[in-house]
Amino acid sequence: MLLDTNSLLNLSIAELHARQPETIAVFMQHRMACVGCSVAAFEAVSEAVAIYGLDPEQFADELVQAIQNRAENESAAPKEQSQ
Repeated sequence: MLLDTNSLLNLSIAELHARQPETIAVFMQHRMACVGCSVAAFEAVSEAVAIYGLDPEQFADELVQAIQNRAENESAAPKEQSQ
């Protein structure tokens, strides 16, 4: 799990979404057109944040929160029992 904000900001958008799909919601909340964009494979998250005029630290914190929320939800979910 990636939680280092610098690492998150330096990933390409496509790589971040592939590794941590729960972060897609953060992009959508900011009305960023990055999800599904053909440039997403070549553009770092930090570049997109700058283009949209967002605060990089705040955006990275939101990404971390989305990742942590998913991890918490997965650990709290009841485990399926095989019978």
